[in-house]
Amino acid sequence: MCRFPLAILPVLLVALTLTTGCMKDDQPDNLSVPRLMIESRGVNYGALGGELVTLPVSGTSIQIQSEPLVHEFDIFNVDMVKVDMGIALLIQVSPKGARELYRGSVSNMGGRIVLTVNGNAIGARRIDGAIQDGNLYTFVEVGDEELGQLVLNINKSLVHIQANK
Repeated sequence: MCRFPLAILPVLLVALTLTTGCMKDDQPDNLSVPRLMIESRGVNYGALGGELVTLPVSGTSIQIQSEPLVHEFDIFNVDMVKVDMGIALLIQVSPKGARELYRGSVSNMGGRIVLTVNGNAIGARRIDGAIQDGNLYTFVEVGDEELGQLVLNINKSLVHIQANK
């Protein structure tokens, strides 16, 4: 018969308490997952269908492809920038994301890149040239008072997502 020394029991309980106390879920309160989607134009026979998204303010409906052009694992920064026409978002992507953005912008000239957050379309940009540097500028249909917090939430979410991939 095996006997467990009772003197070790308090040490084990303290160790268990300390290790579980250090483990915490650092998921942001307002998880905001950005994705860059591409407009689906024309008839794609045999292709997986996308979905129809609607921008919140203008009410513009856009049919998008089912797979993201650039997903959250390849977006590393989102920032607000002042441009001639107002405040825009600058979305910076990884080298892999930059290649996808370049390919998508070349092969879908005239179409739109749609920014979604948690599956909801918040902005779209017409493709008027190849995007070569991995930096996408787009306007979003979010109020100025909410935009700063949205950018903070997205960046916190990106750090969390990429740390846990």
